[in-house]
Amino acid sequence: MGRKKKELFKVVIPNSLLGLVGLNDSSEVSNYKLAHFVSILTHHIYSNYPDGGYYLKKPLTSVYLGTLYNKRYLSEVVVPLKQVGIILVNDSYSTDLGFCKEYGFNKDIIQEVIDEEYTEVYITKNTLINRINDWQRETLSRQIKKYRFIETEADMLLNLSVDSTALEQLYSQRIEDIKQSNDKKKKLAITNATRHKEEILQLAEARDLLDARVRYISGRVYHPFVQCPREYRKAVVDEQAQPYVEVDLRSSQAVFLCKVIAVALKHRLITYEFGKPATASDNLIEQIIPLLDEPINVLEEGVYPSDFTAFVSAVFLDDIYEDASPKNISQSASVQVGEDIYEVGGYTRVSGAKTLVGEARDEAKRQFFKDIFFNYYNKENYGVAGQLSISTEYLEDFAKTYYTVYEFCRICALQSKEGKKKSRDLALLLQQTESKFFHELLPSALSHIEPFNYFVVHDAVYLPQKHQEAVINACNEEAVKFFGVVPMFR
Repeated sequence: MGRKKKELFKVVIPNSLLGLVGLNDSSEVSNYKLAHFVSILTHHIYSNYPDGGYYLKKPLTSVYLGTLYNKRYLSEVVVPLKQVGIILVNDSYSTDLGFCKEYGFNKDIIQEVIDEEYTEVYITKNTLINRINDWQRETLSRQIKKYRFIETEADMLLNLSVDSTALEQLYSQRIEDIKQSNDKKKKLAITNATRHKEEILQLAEARDLLDARVRYISGRVYHPFVQCPREYRKAVVDEQAQPYVEVDLRSSQAVFLCKVIAVALKHRLITYEFGKPATASDNLIEQIIPLLDEPINVLEEGVYPSDFTAFVSAVFLDDIYEDASPKNISQSASVQVGEDIYEVGGYTRVSGAKTLVGEARDEAKRQFFKDIFFNYYNKENYGVAGQLSISTEYLEDFAKTYYTVYEFCRICALQSKEGKKKSRDLALLLQQTESKFFHELLPSALSHIEPFNYFVVHDAVYLPQKHQEAVINACNEEAVKFFGVVPMFR
């Protein structure tokens, strides 16, 4: 019998650390544990910088590290790297609060990765590769047990048809676009473009659920078609070799924000006097999550404050990113809405006054996400006697206009279990609400259509074109139950 062919596992190593991990002439490494650990941190940096901000430390559990590298991972991996100053460790952890130690490179190596000074090499140690695969298999098994829809979606992924010729053409075009662009991170862009293409081709040849590479993380389902460039999804084709089409939910995160706030208000989990800091139940988010299945009408008359109703109508009936821009808000002072005039500043929205298009709207959307969803509200945002003290003009105008929404976001951050100035709790709650709709509720509605394979990318469904109209109708029917209003599926 011939010798079993070595398995290959690609890792990415900062150039200054190639000697440390034992690189040889065949692009293999000999210090497998160090190489894999270093690659985890490297991948974390170039996956999160700059779009993900500066979350440059990676949380890693002792169970995970011990499973991959054995119980001596501290003495064989962490301590040697820490002693020579290559990594920094945040030793804070809490099993009760659900956070673990964080690991990151020193600033010089971080800059090295940002400057794209790294090399792709291979691990060939079957012991480590098998442990990596076993961990992924066990993780998938646990997630399937908890979230049954993962198995169903993985099965559909395994049955998708990928036009490899079309994918190669899309890849070549992307590489050419990168080379012709002004992108300063061309190597990183090419690395990612290549990696995503390889993952899709691997999926096309996959035979079991593990190969489908489906993961449930922080309320969202991830697989190769979620993480790849948008244009790569055009390589997925139906039985007539026609590309799949997309049905998505416009302004989806704002739509889900309306849902969670409506739940909190209807169940009196948050209360306030207009213009004063709100009070809320302890563990507000934890109390909302079990109520997400509840049918609700986010525009039910006489139930919600007028400023929240104005926000909901802007989300569902207009364009919230356009509507909430400081330019439009400042133009709308003292405008009457029915019998209501807002009590703080006299602000309201101007329906139908579209002044932002193209890049200007994209910038308004970016500002909305930056200052509303990802403005890390903290106790310093409020001064004495409830007076607003907010760092950005956009957020200040938004707080005056949509006071209920602002207070909800602020409370979510202040109750964060992370114990930090920054809080991701609101973003995670919206992702869980999104998952509830697209992964748990919607499949039941789609099951009444002729059987077909589809895949979900956060707030969008990709499917054969012949089912497009039926899917939009199913989405709208389910939305009426979930929101009480038909959102903008398109």
